[in-house]
Amino acid sequence: MAEAAAEIAGATGRAVRYAPVPAEEYGAALVRDHGLPDELGAFLTDLFATLLDGRNARLGDGVHRVLGRAPRDFADYVRETAGSGAWAD
Repeated sequence: MAEAAAEIAGATGRAVRYAPVPAEEYGAALVRDHGLPDELGAFLTDLFATLLDGRNARLGDGVHRVLGRAPRDFADYVRETAGSGAWAD
């Protein structure tokens, strides 16, 4: 996530940083501060814990299997999206 934030910062010229938050704290904030139902907060807590616990550290072939094409490099996506103005003020 820190690398993704750095890519976005570089492409946009904005200060962007990743601040890690424990999954349980994130889920509680979704319910408490944003009004999500408890069940959805619990689901998202589990989802993000799974995404960030290292199980997804290897590259897979999911993009190719689902979309029938090679995956794009994240840096290319960021440059294209920043150039489109999607992240502009």
